[in-house]
Amino acid sequence: MTKQCLSQSICGENLKEPNKELFFVQVREPNEVRKYILQTLKEIVEILHRFEKFRQIRHEKIANIHKLRALLKDANKMLGSLKLKLPQTNLRAAAVKEITKHSKKPAHKKKGKPSEEKPEKAPKREMTETEKLEAQLNAIETKLKSLT
Repeated sequence: MTKQCLSQSICGENLKEPNKELFFVQVREPNEVRKYILQTLKEIVEILHRFEKFRQIRHEKIANIHKLRALLKDANKMLGSLKLKLPQTNLRAAAVKEITKHSKKPAHKKKGKPSEEKPEKAPKREMTETEKLEAQLNAIETKLKSLT
C-alpha cells in the first residue's frame, strides 16, 4: 500500500489489524467547533444563493438590452422610411425664424404710437464717448419731434 490512511475503515483494511501509524487528535469543545462549521456553511450557502440571484438578474438585464436594441433598430428603420416618404421642404427653417421673431416681441405695448417699434438691441457692450453723445442727441431729437 503506497498511501497511508488515517482511518482503517476508509482504506478497507481489516479493523482487527492494528495499525501502528494510526493516531487520534482530541478536539476541545467539539460542539462549538461543529456550531462554527455549520454557521460557516450556512453563510457560504447564503452567499451562493445571492450569487445565483445576481447571475439571474444579469441574465435578465442582458436579455432586456437585446430586446431594446432590436426595438431601437426597428424604430430607426421606421423613422428612415418615414423620412423617405415625406416630401422635402424648408418649413422647419421658416418655422424656427417665425418662433424667434415672436419670442423677441415685447409682452405688452406702450400706449402711444403703435407704428414705432424699437429696433432689436444687440448684446450690451461698453459705449464710447462719441456713441454716448450720439445716443443723447437722438433722445433730444425725438423729444423735439414729439413736441412739434
